[in-house]
Amino acid sequence: MKNKKLFAILTLVCFMMTLMPVAAFAADPVADMSYFYAVDGNQTLTESKAAAGVDFETVLQDADEVDGNAVLYVWAKDANGTVSSALDMTDVATQNSVDIDGVWKIDNAASKETYKLKFTRAGEYTVYAGFAKKGITDVDSLGKINVFGEPSVIKVTGSSANPDNYTAVVEFDGVEGGVTTANYTFVTANGKADYVVDVTPDNVMSDNVTVSFEKAGNKVLRGKTVKIETNSASIETDKETATTNSRGEVTFKIAASVEGEYEVDLTLDGVTWTLKVLVGNTSATYIELANQPKAPQAQYVDLGKKVRFTITDINGNIVTNESTTGMDLTLANEDGKRVVLTEKPEASNLESENLSLNYDADKQQWYLCDQDKNFILLDAEGTYTVKVILNNGAYATATWEVKKFQTPVQLRIDYATKTVELGGKIAPEQVVFVDVNGVEKQATNVDFAVTGYAVQDLDGKKVTVKTDEKYVGSKINVTAVSEKYDLVATAELTVAEGASEVAFATKTAEVNVNNKLVWNVVDSQGNKVALGRDVTKANVSYVVLDKPEGAKVSTYDVTNTDDLKNKGEGKLALTSNKVGNVAVQVIVRAEYANDKNAEKVQVKYYTGTQIFAVGNGSVGDVVVMSVGSNEIVINDKKAAIDAAPIVKNDRTFVPFRALAEAFGAEVAYDEATQAVTAELNGVKVVMTIGSATYTVNGAEKTMDVAPFINGSRTMVPVRFVAEAFGIKVIPTYDENGATADILFNL
Repeated sequence: MKNKKLFAILTLVCFMMTLMPVAAFAADPVADMSYFYAVDGNQTLTESKAAAGVDFETVLQDADEVDGNAVLYVWAKDANGTVSSALDMTDVATQNSVDIDGVWKIDNAASKETYKLKFTRAGEYTVYAGFAKKGITDVDSLGKINVFGEPSVIKVTGSSANPDNYTAVVEFDGVEGGVTTANYTFVTANGKADYVVDVTPDNVMSDNVTVSFEKAGNKVLRGKTVKIETNSASIETDKETATTNSRGEVTFKIAASVEGEYEVDLTLDGVTWTLKVLVGNTSATYIELANQPKAPQAQYVDLGKKVRFTITDINGNIVTNESTTGMDLTLANEDGKRVVLTEKPEASNLESENLSLNYDADKQQWYLCDQDKNFILLDAEGTYTVKVILNNGAYATATWEVKKFQTPVQLRIDYATKTVELGGKIAPEQVVFVDVNGVEKQATNVDFAVTGYAVQDLDGKKVTVKTDEKYVGSKINVTAVSEKYDLVATAELTVAEGASEVAFATKTAEVNVNNKLVWNVVDSQGNKVALGRDVTKANVSYVVLDKPEGAKVSTYDVTNTDDLKNKGEGKLALTSNKVGNVAVQVIVRAEYANDKNAEKVQVKYYTGTQIFAVGNGSVGDVVVMSVGSNEIVINDKKAAIDAAPIVKNDRTFVPFRALAEAFGAEVAYDEATQAVTAELNGVKVVMTIGSATYTVNGAEKTMDVAPFINGSRTMVPVRFVAEAFGIKVIPTYDENGATADILFNL
C-alpha cells in the first residue's frame, strides 16, 4: 500500500516537471539562446581567403543585455584544443582588458550584426563566443564566460608555394643572417658574405645553430622536415633530420675535428641551403723553425722577417692567431717569457721582454719582432739565439750571427724563380751586398738594367714581359750596378708560355687524414710559372668532381700567398673518410694591379684536375695513360711505351704489357696460341687475341669485346683487365666527352 502511494506521488512530480521551462534548471538561462556563427556555415578556405576575412553573424537574446550595448567575447581553438593566435579581429574588436591570450572583446555588440574574422595561417579552428557570467567583471579565464551554442568550424588550407621562393634565416651565437633564394650561402645582417658558424676542431658540439624557414608573405613553415647533411667526415651534426617548430625553426649542433671550410646542407621540400662552417684551430701544439739567416747579418740593420716559425695545432692546422689557446706569447712562466733570448752578445741591449712574434699571412709563418710588432735592431756583434715556447712546453730555437759590415765585395740578385710568363711581371726577392766575411746587407743605391727582346718595360726592379708567343724560351738578362762600390750582379730569366693550368705534385692521399697536397701553376711544358708580385688578389677554389660512393670529401685551401706569387705554388688540404679515387678540380683566379703599360688582361684564371688515390698508408702504385699518347706516367715518373691507348667501338683499349709491367707484373706471350699471360700479386690472368673468353687463376670469364693486335702489341679493354687484377680505374674526358686520360691505382 505504501509503495503504491509513493509511486503515485513520484508520478505527479514528474508530470509537474514537464510543465516547467528548461531554463529554470540552467546556470544561466540565456546562454543557449544566443549564437555566433559563420554566415556560410562550416567551411574550408585557402589561406588567402581566410586572411581576407570570414563573415560571422550574431543572434543575441539575453534579456539583461541592451541590444547594441553587449560585451561579447570571441576566440578560436585549434585542432589540439588550444586557444589560437591565428584569429585576427583587429578591425572589429580589441584585446584591451582581456587577460586571456587569443580572446577578443567586441564592445557594443549588436544582434544580427555581421563581423569579419580573419585567420592568419593554415589550420582547423572552432570559433566560440559568449558573455561574461552574471556578476563577473574581470574576465581572466574561459571558465568565467558562458559559451554560446553551436560553434562554427573553419578549416584553412595551406596555399601552394614554390619552394624556390622560401626564405631562411640563421642565428648562431646571436649573429643573424638571411637568404632570399635556395642554394645560397648564408650572409650576415650587414649583407657581406661570411661564415655564420665558427667551430673549434675539438670534437665538442657547438652551441645551438637555429635556422628558421618562411614562405611568401612572411608565413612560417611549421611541421616541415629538414634534412641535415655535412660534406665531410671532419664535421658532424647532432641530428640528421629535424622538424620545424611553431616558429618555423630547427636547431642543431656542429662538432669538428679538422681545420677547414665546410658545408652543412639543409634540405626542405627539395630545396637546399648551404650553411658555411669555418673550423679554426684547437690549440697551438707544435712549433718548428721555418727560417733563420744562413749568412751573418750586418750590425745596425733590422732583422726584418728573416727569423720565422711555423706553429700548428694537433691536427696539423696552421695557427694564425696569437690569442689561440696554447700560445700566450707574452705570458710569464717560471722560465721567464714565452719568447726567450737564450744567447746574445754582451754588448747587446736586447732583452727577452722586448721580443714577440707576429703572423705573416702571406708566408703563413710567425716572424720574430719586438713587443710593438716592429722589426728588431741588431745592435751588437755576436751570436743571437731565441727560444719560442708554447704553453705545452713545445719549443723551437733560431740562431744567427751578427757582424760589422765591411766594404762589400759582391752584389747578388736573388729571385724565387728564374722563369717568367708571357705578359708577366717579376721582381727579385732581395738584392744584397756581401762583404769579404760573407756578411749580408740589403743593397741600396743600385741601378737596374735589362736586355732581351721579350722585355716590355722595366720599372725600378720590376720587369714586365711582352705577350707575343714568339718570345717563349728566350732569355732576359738582368743587371744590377752599384757605382759606389763598382759592383755588378747579373741574373738570367727564361720566358715561359703564359701559365696555362694547375698541376699537382702528388697523386696520392691517406684516408681520414688532413692531407696537404702541393700544386703548381705551370705552362704547357710543365714548367712552374710564378704569378708575380703584381698579383693583388688570388682566390683559390676547389670542386670535387668524383669520389667513392657514400664518401664525405672536403677541400680547404691552405695556399701560402707568398709562394703563389713568387713560385706559382699552392696547397690543398684534402680529407676523405673512404678509400678510393677522388677527383678534384682547382680554380685559381688572379687579379693584377692596373698598369696601363702592361700588355695583359687584369684578371686571369688557371685550372687543373687531379685524381687522387686515397688509401690507408701507402696507396700503392699510380699509373696514368693518355689516349693517343706513347707516354706513361708511373708514380709521377714519365716513361715511353711503344703502343698508345686507343678508343675502338666505344671501348678504351690499353697495351696489356705496358700496363701490367707498370705495376710490377710478369708478362709472357705465346705466339703459337696468341695468348698473353700476366701474373701480379698471386693473380694470373690469361687473355687470347680475338677471344672474348679469358681466365683469372684458371676461372673462365667473358668480356664483351676481344683483345686485338695493334702493331706488335696486345690491346686489351681497360675495364676487364682492371677488374682481373683489382686495379681501380678512373677515366677523364675531354670537352667532347671522349676519354682523355686513364688513372690506375692498386
